[in-house]
Amino acid sequence: MAKNIQITGMKQVLANLLKSSKGIKLNIRRGLRKGGKYLQGKSMGIVPVQLGNLKNAAFTRDVTVVEPDIIVGYAGVDYAVYVHEDMEKFHGQRFNVEYADAIANATPKQRTAQGGLFKRGENQQAKFLEKPARDERGAIFAIIHRESKF
Repeated sequence: MAKNIQITGMKQVLANLLKSSKGIKLNIRRGLRKGGKYLQGKSMGIVPVQLGNLKNAAFTRDVTVVEPDIIVGYAGVDYAVYVHEDMEKFHGQRFNVEYADAIANATPKQRTAQGGLFKRGENQQAKFLEKPARDERGAIFAIIHRESKF
């Protein structure tokens, strides 16, 4: 025998679900933003520095309003991709060794000129965004996970 069953409160259940999904999205967005800032900081620690323009161009920002999405990169510096991808270019300690004499003999004007003949930080390297994204993947996911809990 079939009985008629009436379910009440579905409007409230759906409203609560919608409300909690907005909260979850906000938490995910916050986690992504914090994870992105963490990646940006790690990247800025190894980005090659000649005059500082590239390092100062680092950013982390939301890309969309509706769905959580973050982008980390370097903006407004046309040569960023070339520095990132050129594995043959000398950076960091390799630069210091190759140009040791020129660095030692550089005039103050040469140190601030476009050539920037001064010692580089030893850990500066190409793949300055890709490497920390790979190496710090677990830490970034942990940040996102911690912030995304609802």
